[in-house]
Order: sequence, then C-alpha cells, then structure tokens
Amino acid sequence: MGEFHEAVIIGGGPAGLTAGLYLMRAGIDALLLEKVILGGAPLNTWQIENYPGFPEGISGRELMNRFSAQAKAFGLKIKEFAQVEQVSMDKGLFTIKTDSDVYEAKGMIVATGTESVKLGIPGEDIFIGRGISYCATCDGMFFKNLDVAVIGGGDAAIEEGLSLANLVRKIYLIHRRDTLRAQKILQERAFKNPKFEFLWNKKPIEFKGKEQIESIVLEDTKDGSHSELKIDGVFVYAGSRPDVGFLGDLIEKDNGGFIITDEQLATKTRGIFAAGDVRKKTLRQVSTAVGDGALAAYELERFILETRT
Repeated sequence: MGEFHEAVIIGGGPAGLTAGLYLMRAGIDALLLEKVILGGAPLNTWQIENYPGFPEGISGRELMNRFSAQAKAFGLKIKEFAQVEQVSMDKGLFTIKTDSDVYEAKGMIVATGTESVKLGIPGEDIFIGRGISYCATCDGMFFKNLDVAVIGGGDAAIEEGLSLANLVRKIYLIHRRDTLRAQKILQERAFKNPKFEFLWNKKPIEFKGKEQIESIVLEDTKDGSHSELKIDGVFVYAGSRPDVGFLGDLIEKDNGGFIITDEQLATKTRGIFAAGDVRKKTLRQVSTAVGDGALAAYELERFILETRT
C-alpha cells in the first residue's frame, strides 16, 4: 500500500500548479509530483510578454515562482525530484510509482509538458554539459563573452537567442531553411540585434572537439556542401515531445506522442485527465496551460466527489 491522496498531479509547470491550486480550493486532498523543480518550460523563457496582467512583461522564472507560492499558500502538497516511473490501475484506484516512493489516488491529472528533442548526430551525447545545452536561461552564464551557435528557427530558438545576446559575444543562428518559423515580433528583434549572424539553409551533422565542444560540421541543405564552424557553445532547439511512457496503455496518443483527450480533458481511462503541453492541442502557451489546469481540476473534482462515500 502506498501513501494515499484523493488526487495526484504529475508535473509542476503552469498547468499542474493551476490544477493543484483549484483542487485545494475545492477541498480535494491533492499531491503534486515534479521530476525536477517547479516551473516547467517557462523557466527557460527570459521574458514573457503575452501573459495577461503583466503589461511590462515578466521573466518566466518569476512568474512560475508566483504560481508555486500561490499553490503552496492553499496547502498543496508538493514533492520535487520525484520521477514517476509507472502508473497502474486496479479496482478504480491508481498506483503511482516514483523512483523512491509509491502513491495511491482516486484520480490523476497528467501535466508533464514536453522535453527537448535531441538532434541525434555524432558528438551530441559526448558534449552535453560540455558545451551543448538545451536551455539558454539555465546555462547562458557559462558562455559570457564567447561565441555560440543556436540551432533552430522557432519561438524557443529566437527567444533563447535574444536572452543569450545579453551575455555572449556573438550568436550564429543556424536554420535548415531560409525563413524563420518564430513569431514576427521575435524575428524583428533578432534581425535588429547586431550580435546575430544568420546561417540559412544549414543543418548540423556532427559536433567536434576534445574536452569541450569546439566546432560544428554543417551541411548545406541546397547543394550538400560541408563547412565547419568554430564555436564555444551550442544551444539546441529542435522541437519537443511529451514523456508519457510511464502511463502505458492507460492513455491514447497521437502520432507525435501527445495525449488525446475529449473537451473535458478526460483520457480514455476514467479518472485520468491531461492538461497543458502534454496533450494534443493547437496552441501551447502559459495562458492555455492555465486554462487546461483549471478545467482538468474542475472535472477531476466532480469525478472524485462522485466516488466519495
């Protein structure tokens, strides 16, 4: 038998923290499990300018600190550094096994967000933590006054590149196409920033170095020619994917691995709801994660109240 709670939330980003806040306000005994530290993806965002109520913008870290403080103020129980390894169900009760503990619950909200996709090219695994990073907000300080490459063309790549521009000497933005996918306002800021140099129609095929990364071998996506770029660090933004293997066949997923839910955010298993970036949806923002967290908590509350005797 594991430690029992009426509800368990897996994931401590904006969706999970919002769900916890709503469940506590509803009088539901809830526990939140987070595999690292509270905050989720917004921790990697230097400045959030489109979250209502902050016209001057707010750092992702500060915003998530406020989320967690508010959830804790309502009494939400939180376990950080709790990696969920398996979820099973028997006779209407869920068993959640982490790397160190076992919990039982009547219902669950999965809000685990996404994780960075690796490029899968030679040298990548060797130089992770030795010049290769997937989070400029986390590691940018180690590259002060150095030359770095940012790989990608979406919002994350440009946002993180702009935050790096406050620290590094030069940024090589490497993109396999000749246009960016990022929001126009982010593109305009990057184009105006003198520290950016754009390397269009290029893709990395190998990372090279000795003790630390020293260069990237690039392939031209149009003519197939190769070149080598000397750099001191690399920040990779090749997309993201959900990590939901611990749920087994309790959920249904789309081709990208995202959880399929109905309009009430219910999964195929009664009692399991999904919220935030982990579920199949068209827009992944802090504001949509908050909405998901609130709705999932409301629906889980209804489900739990039906089971109370």
